[in-house]
Amino acid sequence: MKQTQTEIKVFLASSSELELERAFIGDFFNDINSILADTDVRVRLLKWEVFDPAYKGERKQTEYDHQVKKSDIFIVLFRAKAGKYAIEEAEVARNEYTQNKKPQDLYCFFQDWREKSEFDTDELKSTLGADFIFDSFVDVVGLKTRILKILAPRLDANGVSVTETDKFVRVGEVNVLRKSR
Repeated sequence: MKQTQTEIKVFLASSSELELERAFIGDFFNDINSILADTDVRVRLLKWEVFDPAYKGERKQTEYDHQVKKSDIFIVLFRAKAGKYAIEEAEVARNEYTQNKKPQDLYCFFQDWREKSEFDTDELKSTLGADFIFDSFVDVVGLKTRILKILAPRLDANGVSVTETDKFVRVGEVNVLRKSR
């Protein structure tokens, strides 16, 4: 078994309404890591669901905030709600980026949704600040595609190509994502 040389840490924040999308992204990272098994690189998804829920002397959110600071990439997702913990994690990421350039990249994705949001998108963008890259997604395939594009330069720098054909997105020689029609 090869020793991992490079680990790309991605923190994923969102309100609970995006629980299913978060699970799909977790599965997607597992799929990518299966492809990377014979390489020296791994992608690690950091999200509150993967941490021990036991109390350790501090509030759990503080523990998650520490993980935000350790990430290379921070991604926050919004649909109709802007949960206070997702906002807190985004603010921690922004502050840590401003002070230490870690996380190195900050992304905020808004899901195109048929219901009206409980928040003002422009106000939220202003709150998060100019260091964030803002985009939108329609469905989980679109979200996976955007995340793979974020990972691509780091994977490529470690000898793993991410390429697109007419129908698929590939990691190395494996199709990992069928493009939406």
